[in-house]
Amino acid sequence: MIKIMIDLDETIVSGGYLEFLNEYLGTNYKPEEIQEYYVSNILSPEENEKYLTHFYKNVNVYVKAHIIPNALEVIKELNEHYEIYICTAFFDKRKPEECIVMANHKYDWIRKNLPYINPRHIILTSAKELLMCEVKIDDKVSNLKRGYGKIKLLLTTNHNKNYTKEELASYGIKRVDNWLEIRDILLKGEV
Repeated sequence: MIKIMIDLDETIVSGGYLEFLNEYLGTNYKPEEIQEYYVSNILSPEENEKYLTHFYKNVNVYVKAHIIPNALEVIKELNEHYEIYICTAFFDKRKPEECIVMANHKYDWIRKNLPYINPRHIILTSAKELLMCEVKIDDKVSNLKRGYGKIKLLLTTNHNKNYTKEELASYGIKRVDNWLEIRDILLKGEV
């Protein structure tokens, strides 16, 4: 059976990181104002250090995360035709000891919201390029351009929208803007 690897953050869910940063700072940043992959990188290095310490001790980002429209419905439909793996990174090199709590938060969210995914198909790693599968769906270009994958789909987000179609094509990546496009590609015979 054909294997599909699907990322979690900014691919299935979004927003939680920014909402907690706004709460911490007392600000009201909007998603379109943040072009960074790590939203806390808008802070000075000293403030970022303090924020990350607070974040990993006090925050479960999935409490405020929003499900990207149609993601759960399309994944459930894809699961009827493909072998689905949810692959998500939890390691943060900026806080290597503290970030381990994210693994539990991610696993719990996946089990609650995607209960039909085999627990053995939940992969918590920071080395997605090692995974051998026919299809990869992610929001981070570096996770797609290295490693395996016959079809590599990049879900458009603020931090990746400046990549050109030609640049993505040079890595074998196709941009998609929503989960209905992903559904059409994967259920209409491109695989």
